[in-house]
Amino acid sequence: MSSDSGGKAADGVPTIIVKGGTSRGSYDREVQRRKADAEHRRQKQDAMYRRRDHARQHGDIARIGETSLLNQSSPRLVLNYLNADGSLRQQCKSEITVVPKKDRPNEWETVFALVCPRCLERGLPAGESQMLVRDSHRKFDIDERKKGTVIMLDYAWGYREPVVIAGTVTCHDVIRCSNYNCNYAVRIEDSKVIEV
Repeated sequence: MSSDSGGKAADGVPTIIVKGGTSRGSYDREVQRRKADAEHRRQKQDAMYRRRDHARQHGDIARIGETSLLNQSSPRLVLNYLNADGSLRQQCKSEITVVPKKDRPNEWETVFALVCPRCLERGLPAGESQMLVRDSHRKFDIDERKKGTVIMLDYAWGYREPVVIAGTVTCHDVIRCSNYNCNYAVRIEDSKVIEV
């Protein structure tokens, strides 16, 4: 179900998701279409990265641009997903964005996204596995005492990326994944994502 559809499927019939139930064929087709589209875009991006890396190895381009996005005009968070024992499971980068409110376009709200690992494990594309946290729905604070700190983000495939953070985030409410048949719920304290 798209957030633009207002809770209705393409044929105008409301989409109702019952925990433990089955999904409609139109919903399943839409998920498959989005999955194929995301895979196509990932392949294009991977090809772009391969061309860039090849050019770097052969000295065809200067090594610029690696820090061009690392400034305060593009605020970011690094979210640390924790295991049950408190050890670090993985890190994810999240951008903080200000968008107009859907019901009042003249007013603005702050938004950041985090990824549901359960949905990723079930095979949903990353774009479908995101949980948007809006300050109009969930109260959160960004502690700017660590603003400007560079964190080396370690990806699962071995790539390291420096990220300048805008601070750490604490959400005062439980955040739940709204995807079909998913019961993932977390709280966030000082950018630590803790499953509840």
